[in-house]
Amino acid sequence: MTLLEHFAATLKATEAACGLKPLVKARFEGIQPWPDDLAEPMELYTLEEDIPGHPKGSTVSSTTIRAAGYALPNVRKEDP
Repeated sequence: MTLLEHFAATLKATEAACGLKPLVKARFEGIQPWPDDLAEPMELYTLEEDIPGHPKGSTVSSTTIRAAGYALPNVRKEDP
């Protein structure tokens, strides 16, 4: 087992023991508002990897990502 494989295995074990969810690889696209405040605005992300039910390249909401068992990064990079 390489050092990188060992680190990855240890991280997965730690995530499971602490109840942490894996971080999804996704690019923040923006916030989708709703007309007349019909619902809360949605954060939209484009997936850079497959998640259950959604292939790489799909644009999905943060709610969808969390429902698939993934966490989102705390930092967003927005184009200037």
